[in-house]
Amino acid sequence: MKAAGNFDPSRLRTVLPVADTDVFKALYYDREQAALRPNLTFVDRTGAIVFETNEVGLKGDPIDASRKLAVVWGDSVVFGSGRSWPWLLDPLAPGWQFLNGGLDGDPYSNIFRRAAEFNGRHPVALNLLMLGWHHFVPARQVIRAAPRPRWLVWNNDPPEEIWAPRSGNENLQGELTSFLQRVPNTIVLTTPTALNRQIIDRDLSPYFVRGSDETGFRFLGDLRYDIHAQHQVFEHITERNDIARAVCARLGVRLVDVCAAFDTERSAEFREHFYDVLHFRPRSYPLLTQFIYAEIKDLLG
Repeated sequence: MKAAGNFDPSRLRTVLPVADTDVFKALYYDREQAALRPNLTFVDRTGAIVFETNEVGLKGDPIDASRKLAVVWGDSVVFGSGRSWPWLLDPLAPGWQFLNGGLDGDPYSNIFRRAAEFNGRHPVALNLLMLGWHHFVPARQVIRAAPRPRWLVWNNDPPEEIWAPRSGNENLQGELTSFLQRVPNTIVLTTPTALNRQIIDRDLSPYFVRGSDETGFRFLGDLRYDIHAQHQVFEHITERNDIARAVCARLGVRLVDVCAAFDTERSAEFREHFYDVLHFRPRSYPLLTQFIYAEIKDLLG
């Protein structure tokens, strides 16, 4: 038996139940650090492990110093369901360990921050970066006071209703450029979508199905569905991917076009790989990782 003096509290883990509620994220999200809490194990009702965070606050196993370290960064598309998909790259690339740096709801600016700080603290051999979809601010009506000349003190004109445009990508080009220059061992992945130009003008609500991530299909998060919102999401992701392609081409950074590889315009069933308009079904994780591996395997020798 080990003496009490040899006890290492950093090896302690907190075991928590998985909960299908809006407050579940509070169990693993550190608001002060805007990152995952370390050393957590989440179990289902049978006690089976659903996913874990390791000692450095990433989703996955403890860091294995005998292997080269790669981290896949992103939002919920990377965070995924259960253990998600980055760890499936491990058996494809012997000698490498792929950890999951995804965090649901994370805006790209915080993804950049987390990745840059982690690379400063740990010997990361390779970063895979997916920008995700946050922040996405739909076009919206804004009420503002009616304009008036400066010399007027009193104005009884009714306020104006104007449409503020969709936003979320305004600063991406500059911030992505800066990040890639600071963290050059990075490959960029485009963000996939189940939407395509052939269906973007159609009402897709008849295709929504209640169910799990394997059986159901829904719109996106808490966004209220309508065709206008559908258009905006598609335009937002398309614009974000186009910015990523342009920045990578200019800097000579490798880009893996996940969006193009899973373009549903060529698919008979646009829901095949997606449980909503952005997120992969767990059964499609192996196909996703096989595609990514084929695109980067020359770097993993």
